[in-house]
Amino acid sequence: MKPHRPADPEPVSAVLDHLLTTDPHVTVAEIFERVAGRGYGLLLIVLGLPMLIPILPPGASTIVGPIYVLLAVQLVVGVHRPWLPRWLRRRELSRRSVEAFRRRGIPLVRRLERFSRPRIRVLNNPVMVRVAAVIIFSMGLILLSPAPLLNTLPALAVMFIGIGLLNDDGIFLLIGISLGLVVVGIFAATIGLLINILQRLFPWWFH
Repeated sequence: MKPHRPADPEPVSAVLDHLLTTDPHVTVAEIFERVAGRGYGLLLIVLGLPMLIPILPPGASTIVGPIYVLLAVQLVVGVHRPWLPRWLRRRELSRRSVEAFRRRGIPLVRRLERFSRPRIRVLNNPVMVRVAAVIIFSMGLILLSPAPLLNTLPALAVMFIGIGLLNDDGIFLLIGISLGLVVVGIFAATIGLLINILQRLFPWWFH
């Protein structure tokens, strides 16, 4: 007699697709609750999608950035289940946002899921989880900055980390961390370039 093998958890793309199809009035709390203990990974993915697809108005990064920072702090501290402020949990997605998630966000998540599976497991490695949290924290701060064209790459880095946390996939987690380090390098180089330009234009400020 073969040993009983537990069923694989339902893919996040399927959970989101079912929720967004059956309920016309979806709140952040409803999406979050549907994935139970996998909340960190899901939230990181869902929060990253608006940065990759135009479903939120300009300035959305100033909302997503602080939430990244909040989740990163909780990961570092070791909070088992992520906490979100009440105002965010009660937030209802607009019909336009729901439709954009269904048409563009869910297919993107589904494509990424095809390549992700449990491997090089890292969820039991507190050092790796905290390194990922530091990257998430950094991406949140960068999204808050006025640096141009630096919305997509930070969100993509955090989404890779989110998928790694969801599926205990060390490869995706390492890709997210590596991409995050590249973003930090680009941001640092951009700041250095701006300072150099200011020094040339307004030399008396720096004396």
